[in-house]
Amino acid sequence: MLPYLFYKNCADMLHAYDGGVPFHLYLKEQFKEHKNWGSKDRKRYRACCYFFWRNAIGVSRNNAEDILQWLQSHYTSDTSISETPSITHPYHSVIQDISTSIDHQTLRDWFKEEPPVWLRATNGKTKAVLQQLQKLNIPILHQSNDVVAVPAQANLNPITDFGYAYIQDIGSQMAMDWRELPLQHMCNPNHAIWDCCCGSGGKAITLLQNHPKANVTCSDVRANILENLQKRFQLLQLSKPKTQVIDLQNTVGSSNQYDVVMADVPCSGSGTWRRNPENIHFFSPFEINMYANRQLNIIQNAQHSVKLGGYLVYMTCSVFRAENEAIIEQFIEKHAGFEKIEDKYCGGNQNHGDYIYRAVLQKVH
Repeated sequence: MLPYLFYKNCADMLHAYDGGVPFHLYLKEQFKEHKNWGSKDRKRYRACCYFFWRNAIGVSRNNAEDILQWLQSHYTSDTSISETPSITHPYHSVIQDISTSIDHQTLRDWFKEEPPVWLRATNGKTKAVLQQLQKLNIPILHQSNDVVAVPAQANLNPITDFGYAYIQDIGSQMAMDWRELPLQHMCNPNHAIWDCCCGSGGKAITLLQNHPKANVTCSDVRANILENLQKRFQLLQLSKPKTQVIDLQNTVGSSNQYDVVMADVPCSGSGTWRRNPENIHFFSPFEINMYANRQLNIIQNAQHSVKLGGYLVYMTCSVFRAENEAIIEQFIEKHAGFEKIEDKYCGGNQNHGDYIYRAVLQKVH
């Protein structure tokens, strides 16, 4: 049994957290306020808090006393983060909404393991990245060519701050592997690709890593995100893409026509919850339909910009059928000119990554 004060401090932090920022950022602020907590203390507090997020599904957070009692009953310094103190499935409140392509038990096991961080070296920098990892005494958990996985708590700033590599989960990298798809032939200067919900540009970066001559335009509803994207491309020594501020929930397509429109749409994030397990405690099943309505609206507006013979690539980081397969079924029913080429889940448990859904549609008439 750990000291009472340790449990109380953990319970107080968990109770005070409101979900407004990722929990790891909240913890950093807590550690700044408690300068007397050394590195070992911070490591113990972090482990205990994340054990709660991964295992205390359904436990009330209304008062710190309930959290304190649960921690005292279930957590010790020797407790494995993958142990299951209760029979509650982490996705129990939404288990009926999970895609039939994903096994429930596999998803449960996946959620309880802390994921690695996936690092991809920029072109020509693989040797430098490996040397830096060795210098920093950071072990490599998995490696494939220029992609490596390292422990979650590794300090990668000396590598990423100098543009040697960027962080992107293996699921997202697999979703951007188009080698077996016909649209790979459009990744050149003569064809136009539109990343219409680009966010910070991670998938566009991987596209250009795979196809350096691809002609890419990036858009997002947030101008500041696009500014950060341009800086990120510059750091990685990639040609800056053309950018546009477009709100596809309220705008019908773009003024341009594209050979490939890539829509990595806003979603529940349920396929990434093991990286941020606190999110499952703040999620309501009612949000699924909210996201689904938004997603269908976005791709119905974006499809106007797909050239005849071109492709629409739809992606989410969700495991819910309503956000994935059901969206594609509804879209094709309303837009008979599109034909499904494939849909699949990339990454996932067997690849030590997030679950990323990808559907490829072609505009045939």
